[in-house]
Amino acid sequence: MLLLEEGGFFIWPLLACSILMVAIVIERLMVFSTYMKKPLGSYERPAVIIEILRNRLTALNTIIIIAPLLGLLGTVTGLMKCFHLLGDKVTVYNPQAISLGISEALLTTAVGLIITVVGLVFYNYFSSLLEKYVYRYNSQPEEEVNE
Repeated sequence: MLLLEEGGFFIWPLLACSILMVAIVIERLMVFSTYMKKPLGSYERPAVIIEILRNRLTALNTIIIIAPLLGLLGTVTGLMKCFHLLGDKVTVYNPQAISLGISEALLTTAVGLIITVVGLVFYNYFSSLLEKYVYRYNSQPEEEVNE
């Protein structure tokens, strides 16, 4: 809970991204394990199965792209707070307030990068599985596919 307090505004969208990413990964693991038990050619409509397997991978990719950007926004806002405190001629220099701004900046950057790294591992895993699955189907002789 302390991380949420120290992370500033942009920690909340990052939290939403992480929850959504975990939900997508769990759902995709279940879907892939269900449909990939049988060869693609054994399904009546292979194109539909491929679409089902591709579903939500775009959302996962979007999270991978926006998480570090949200982290960088948190970095910028945290550093802006620091510079505002340093530039304010009315207040006395407060090292604790400055350190909180730096902490916010580093925290949001780290969280954004962690989300991206974890999401990218799973995105590449699912993409690779799907590519191999479709490749095996496409490389089958025509007689086997039609049977």
